[in-house]
Amino acid sequence: MLKVLELFREKLDEVMIKAIGKRVVLYGYDRTGQFLEWYADYYHSIKMDYIIVNDWPIELPKNFPLFSDNIFDFNYKDVKDAVVWLTVPEDDNIQKRLQRNGYIKNETWFSFLEIIYENQYMISDNAKTEDVFLKRKSGKRDIQFMEWLEHIYDCNYVEHIYSCHFEDKGAERISYVISTQKEIFPILDRCHCNPQEKDAIFDFGCGKGGALISFLDYGFKRVGGVEYEKKIFEIMISNFKKLGISTNGDMVSCIQGDAMNVTSELDNYNWFYYFEPFRKKTFVKTIENIVESLKRKPRKIHIININPSYYDVILESGFFLLTNQFWIATRQKVVDVFVTKREFE
Repeated sequence: MLKVLELFREKLDEVMIKAIGKRVVLYGYDRTGQFLEWYADYYHSIKMDYIIVNDWPIELPKNFPLFSDNIFDFNYKDVKDAVVWLTVPEDDNIQKRLQRNGYIKNETWFSFLEIIYENQYMISDNAKTEDVFLKRKSGKRDIQFMEWLEHIYDCNYVEHIYSCHFEDKGAERISYVISTQKEIFPILDRCHCNPQEKDAIFDFGCGKGGALISFLDYGFKRVGGVEYEKKIFEIMISNFKKLGISTNGDMVSCIQGDAMNVTSELDNYNWFYYFEPFRKKTFVKTIENIVESLKRKPRKIHIININPSYYDVILESGFFLLTNQFWIATRQKVVDVFVTKREFE
């Protein structure tokens, strides 16, 4: 785990371990609520008993375990003996409802925005800028790994950048969207990944570096990536610098340029990660380059391909087997995992 995220985890864990063996009410189900639901289950095997959403998203199925906050007034099962995790800004109505039902702040109910960000969870308008590459999120912060790094270290990870703003209009690139631990950790778990000293992972289309940070946080000692868009690449380098992580050493190696031209550098990696960064022409060439690297340096290689539109290209190379296929609860559902055939290792 990365040192720059230790305090963030400590703040979460201090509250969550108090809830082990108890019922838990998750009060709010925005991005923060969804992250806390995942984090509690992933790190502490705590599952939510009740999820409170007063504005029920119409697209959710009716059997989804959501309740309105009047569940506190119904004496339903042992809800009044539960621990309440508040994920939305605290207001007088919430305070009164919880107090009326016997909850005590920081004993049986906890305001996570206050715990993580204190009184700084609202981002000032100074975060706004006309430059889409420097634009930051405004309004309310969510509790997420990368938003914590933005808050503490002034990094730039979260805001999307659409391909229409890229300098090279002819580039075969899809809009920048961040990938984080919440998406990446479950994928690596399903690959039975246990990074050793010799393991290194390369991200095709590494954007602002969110996936690379997640790989380091998972336990990889060496990570690398290629990013075509120069301004996005510069943001990534700046992010690593602010975190005190060198991009010139053995831990992180970043390349600015066309992914199709990355060749010999691939020899240093045995894991390759695609989050739908390219269209077919570029994708085909990068797979060809991995194959050539495998010929130069036989080894066991894993390819993780999220939203695998061109999976057939990997199979038709003749060097890889599809060993796992599953879906994850994220924007892009389907994940393919390919491993080199034994005779090429």
